[in-house]
Amino acid sequence: MKSRTNTTSRAWIAAVTGTALGVAGLAVIAMPAGAGEAPELPEISAADLVESALSAEPAAFAGTVGMDNQLGLPDIPGVPLATFDSAQVHHDGDGRARVGVQQGSSEYTAVTDDDGVWTYDSAKNTATRYTMPEAASEQRKHAGESELSDPADAARTIIDALAETSTISIDGTARVADRPVYELVLTPKPSERTLLREVKVSIDYDTRLPLKFEVLPNGSPEPVVSVGFTEFTVGEQPESLFDFSPPKGAKVVEEDGSERAEAAKEHGGEAEAFGEGLNVVGDGWDTVLTGTLPEEMPSSGRGGQSDPQAMLEQLGKRVEGEFGAGYVITTRAGTALLTDDGRCAVGAVPQQVLIEALEEQ
Repeated sequence: MKSRTNTTSRAWIAAVTGTALGVAGLAVIAMPAGAGEAPELPEISAADLVESALSAEPAAFAGTVGMDNQLGLPDIPGVPLATFDSAQVHHDGDGRARVGVQQGSSEYTAVTDDDGVWTYDSAKNTATRYTMPEAASEQRKHAGESELSDPADAARTIIDALAETSTISIDGTARVADRPVYELVLTPKPSERTLLREVKVSIDYDTRLPLKFEVLPNGSPEPVVSVGFTEFTVGEQPESLFDFSPPKGAKVVEEDGSERAEAAKEHGGEAEAFGEGLNVVGDGWDTVLTGTLPEEMPSSGRGGQSDPQAMLEQLGKRVEGEFGAGYVITTRAGTALLTDDGRCAVGAVPQQVLIEALEEQ
């Protein structure tokens, strides 16, 4: 396996969720296709469809996103995007975007502008400003910004990461958000050590944007994670959507976003999907994230603090080996290994692959 390092921030999220997909602990992926007869579309090869999806110019659009998470994990305090009720996505087609994620009574908002990114977490009443120099801002426009990963950006990142280690085919056509799409299927090659059987990506016929993404594990005909657009409209968006001012009384935090932009440039944008402080070991379906867990658990967002030990005992199984001792958390699509000395490894792979990755850490 080869090793790469990134400088991006969510070790706890990646470790506890077990990731829906080893290459990216993505929060946003895609919903089932809409009902109705499969549309008749011009024939296209799988290779040409992948190329057109990866090279498509971003369109200005607005959409509503929903998520179906069947990983079998309970709600995790401090992980607002592990599951969500709905999300509103707006893009101006020129690098500016707005995402609002609704989870119960709380909302997480992220807005890009020409100079950086604003995020706002209503549960913590905290707004964070990531500033970027001009060069980094231009890089963000081309590489995408992890804080604003919508299903289209997320799916493109994963297609790019998996293409070389997959058998790629087209499984007919369908409709998503009442739009005609091609059904792209990526199946791991026999050499890949993964718990996943395939991923399905629905590519919009007109814009070539991915509108839907499904992750299917071995031994099951049903997806474990399904997220994406239930409504999708192409067209110019109001300028006011991309102007953000922190709500009155909110705590405002300033951070330098240059390191994030450099990580995106170095790793072709994919490092941004993982989180700060994580190492990327391997590639394709075998990808494993390793890192160190934070000393303190995140707030539950409901006035209390999480109990890390109780959560590990609830979610995991006690294991010991040459790597040390800790807990292994297994879902239908991935595995996470958390050691007593604070190390973690997570991926859509068996436990042994995680152990090997920790040995390279």
